[in-house]
Amino acid sequence: MNTPAVSRKHLDNSKERHRSSGTVMLNSRIVVEKEKFVSTGTLTYVEGDILEIEMSEYKAFGLGDAVKLTIYSPGGFYPFESTVVAKDQGAVMVIIPPQHLSRFAEKREHPRVEVSQKGALVSYRNEDGSWQVPEGQIPLTVKNISLSGIGFIIEEPVELDRDALVQLHLDLGFSMHCRAEIIRTEPVEFGCYYGAHFDELAADKANSLRAFILKKQVETHFAQKREE
Repeated sequence: MNTPAVSRKHLDNSKERHRSSGTVMLNSRIVVEKEKFVSTGTLTYVEGDILEIEMSEYKAFGLGDAVKLTIYSPGGFYPFESTVVAKDQGAVMVIIPPQHLSRFAEKREHPRVEVSQKGALVSYRNEDGSWQVPEGQIPLTVKNISLSGIGFIIEEPVELDRDALVQLHLDLGFSMHCRAEIIRTEPVEFGCYYGAHFDELAADKANSLRAFILKKQVETHFAQKREE
């Protein structure tokens, strides 16, 4: 499998026109155009801000190629410009421009990916509003993550109640410091599982996290297809 391109290009919104106010469904036919080449395919997967097009001529498209798509769905047809971010046997994936996300009935707003990444609890806020800093950072394992939140396991005995604020350091192939609010706690065999919402995730961190999630989405989806 090709490694997905994770940088997002700014799209020229002035060139895009809305043809219908309806909703795009899976199995819709798609015409894919790039310079001096046109092909057709079928919409087979939508999640977050990416979609998959199954097509016989997938080899003609490369990572980073600028493409124009026209989707033909029961509600109408929808042209927009995008970029190829991944490809595998018989399929390519492209970015859905933000202004078109609402058209896709099958999508999840913030897809959550299963991972196994290291991190640490740096500090947490006490009930009196003061911050508690443990002696040495407390190791944790990230089990799942999305743009809106995170699930992680801490094996060491530490009591984090619901609504507690925590400062975390995550190793996602890049270093990410963030603050999150605990919304779920659950004892597990080795420690405790915590679910948390990110609090005020800065734009640069959100962009890096979005690229990480996109890469994991693509890898997981193509791996599952090969197992079917």
